[in-house]
Amino acid sequence: MTKKYDVVIVGGGPGGSLAAKTASEKGLKTIFIERARKPGEKASSGCGLSPRVWRDFPFIKEMPMPSLKIKFQTLHLLDKELNERFMIRWSPSNLGKYAEGREFFQANVYRSELDPWLAKLATDAGAELQASALVTDLLKDEKGQVTGVVTDKGEKIEGAVIIGADGAFSRVAKCAGLREKWKPDEITLVVDCDFEASQQKLDDVIGPEEYSNNVFVSPLYPATYIATMPGGFHVGFGQWLGKFTSGAAKRPYEYLKEVVRSRPLQQFINKVGAKPREFHAHLLPWMPRVPSNTFGNGVLLVGDAAGFPCPLEAEGVYYAMLSGKMAAEAAAKAIAGGDVTAKGLKVYEDTWKKSTIGDEFSTAKEWAQLWAGIFFDPCNWDPLVRVANNIMFWSSWSDPHIECFRQELGLLGEEMPTLLAFVKSYLMPLMKKAKVPVFRTALKLGWQYLKAKKKNPWVEGE
Repeated sequence: MTKKYDVVIVGGGPGGSLAAKTASEKGLKTIFIERARKPGEKASSGCGLSPRVWRDFPFIKEMPMPSLKIKFQTLHLLDKELNERFMIRWSPSNLGKYAEGREFFQANVYRSELDPWLAKLATDAGAELQASALVTDLLKDEKGQVTGVVTDKGEKIEGAVIIGADGAFSRVAKCAGLREKWKPDEITLVVDCDFEASQQKLDDVIGPEEYSNNVFVSPLYPATYIATMPGGFHVGFGQWLGKFTSGAAKRPYEYLKEVVRSRPLQQFINKVGAKPREFHAHLLPWMPRVPSNTFGNGVLLVGDAAGFPCPLEAEGVYYAMLSGKMAAEAAAKAIAGGDVTAKGLKVYEDTWKKSTIGDEFSTAKEWAQLWAGIFFDPCNWDPLVRVANNIMFWSSWSDPHIECFRQELGLLGEEMPTLLAFVKSYLMPLMKKAKVPVFRTALKLGWQYLKAKKKNPWVEGE
C-alpha cells in the first residue's frame, strides 16, 4: 500500500529535521526518512554550531547534550621541520551584532547526540520518522513531475513536495535530474582522526574558558584544524577532490601522518593523554560559485545536497538548518497555492538568495581562491612563515634594537614581491567585492589629517 504525505523529506540530519519540524508546525502531513538506524549514527562525529544558530533558532538553548563554546581562534605557523615559528590568537570581536556573536566563535557538539535531539523536536511537532530506510529512486508522473520516493525495500511513498536533505551524494538531486555529480573543484575530501581525552584533563591543560579553534599551517601539508569536543578532539584537514585525483596532492593518509607528528600537536596529545578513537573520511561540497539547480518539479534541495556549506570554511550545520526551514516554508506556500511545479517552488531559490546564504556566496569565488592558493597549497607557506617569524625581530635582545629593525626591514624588502603578489591575488578581489571605496576614503582622510600637521594623537603635547 502506498503511503501519502504532503511533504516527504529524505535525510534525518539537521537540515532534514528542521524541514520536518517546520513543515509539521505548518500543518502539513510530513515524513522524514533516515537511512541509518537513527539520525546521527552515520554522520561524522563532531560539528561546530555557529552563534547564528542561537540567534535564528532559539530552541537550541534547550539542547540537553554537552557542548564546548570556543572563545578563541589560534593560527599556528610551522616551518619545514614542523617547528612552530609564529602564533597569533584572537577573541570574538565587539563588532558582533548580537550577544552570542560577541561571546563565542562556535559551540562544538557531537552529531551522534545533536541529530537525534533535533529529530525528536520534529517528531514532537508531528512529523513521522522512518529509520533504516534508503531512498533509491523517485516516483514521477507522465510529465516528469516528481511525486514521491522509492525505498530499498520497494516501498513507495508519495508526497506533493520532496525535500532532498541527503548529503553530498544526494540521490534525490541525481534522480530528479538536478545534478549528476559535483565538479572536482566543487567538493572536498575531508579526513580527520578523532581522539578521546578526559574532560578534566582538557580543562586542566587548556582551561575551561580558554578553548580555542586551532589551525596549523606549514609548507608540508594543507591547513589543519584541531576541534576540541566534549571529552575529545579532532585533528583533520580538507582538500578539493580534484587535487587528489589529478596527483597534485599527496594521499590524505600521508598528509595526516605529517600532521600528527608535528611537534606542537604531539605535545598537546601527550599533555592531555589522548588516544586515537576513530578515523573519518567524507566528501563535503565547497563551492567556488553560487549553487544552482536547488529546486525542480516537486523537488527542493537543502544543506550539503544543495551545496550550501559556507564557502569560507565549509561550516554546514547552520546552513542546513536554515535552508531546511526555508524549504519547508516554500513547500507550504506552494501546496497552499496549488502549484508544486518548478514555477511554484522557485520561491525557495528567491528566498535563500536574499538570505544570509546568498550573502555568503556573493564572494564564493574569492574565498575559494584564497583557500585553494594559500591554506590548501602548502608550497606558498614557506615565505609567509619566514616573514611572520621575523615580524617582531626588532624587539630581539640579540643585537641593538635598531640593527635588528634594519635586518627585519631587509628581509621584508626581499619578500615584498611575494607579499604583494599575495595581496593582489587574494586580498584585492575580496576588497573589491566588499566595496572598499569606504576603506580607501578612510585612508585618504587619515593621510590628509597627517599632512595638515594637526595634533598627533600618539604624541602627548602636540
